[in-house]
Amino acid sequence: MFSHFTLGSNDLARSQRFYDSVMAALDQRLIQASLEDGYLMYAPDDGRHPHLFVCQPFDGLPATWSNGFHIAFNAPDQATVEKFHAAALAYGGIDDGVPGLRPHYAPDYYAAYVRDPDGNKLQAVCYLDGRTKGSTGDVISHITLGHSDLQRAGMFYTEVLGALGAQEIPEEGDETSLAFGGGQNELPVVYIQLPFDGRPVTWGNGTHTAFTAPSRKAVQQFHAAALAHGGVCEGPPGLRPHYSEYYYAAYVRDAVGNKLQAVCRTPS
Repeated sequence: MFSHFTLGSNDLARSQRFYDSVMAALDQRLIQASLEDGYLMYAPDDGRHPHLFVCQPFDGLPATWSNGFHIAFNAPDQATVEKFHAAALAYGGIDDGVPGLRPHYAPDYYAAYVRDPDGNKLQAVCYLDGRTKGSTGDVISHITLGHSDLQRAGMFYTEVLGALGAQEIPEEGDETSLAFGGGQNELPVVYIQLPFDGRPVTWGNGTHTAFTAPSRKAVQQFHAAALAHGGVCEGPPGLRPHYSEYYYAAYVRDAVGNKLQAVCRTPS
């Protein structure tokens, strides 16, 4: 489902100290970095997707965190959740929820929540009874994208994520959220969420989610669906050879400013 994520940073050296430790707790490592170009890239030890980029924002403005957005990494066991939490606090992170069971989500949901030094929210979660894993479900459990209007969000994301093969999972949503993915109990999941703190949704400068598209046609359908349902173009479908030879992508924002991308890396 996911190609990569970006999170904004106002101090890459500080971010590297934090993420080198936190991602190592999740068996991921720094695989590429350029302080000159303003980014760090982390990935599982075998280098496969999804990747996490920690970047200075492309527009040159300060990085900000998004109210409503967070990434939940799938952890293999409780000890990893605890290691993740401890590493974050040791390197400038802020506790946003200590390790423990969250039975209001599921009886086996063992998780911890932190914020990085720039305020970006991260989670590590272990499902003690297990979950069916999709293509990246062993790395990412789920993400949340903040929204202020679930009815409007439902129309947008049903079409936009549907173009990439995801479907709504009514059993995973509730009165505060919508869920999209491969099917019930299958990871990963995208939740469209009213912010937990009750405050307005904000989009983060430097934050975006890139979805893997099965074809260039799917990238085009993703882009067209977004614009037809209230989204804004941030970059039309096309090749981006400065990333890689076959990098075919499109960029949009939803009605509240969340930045999304669809990318296909295969030849035409």
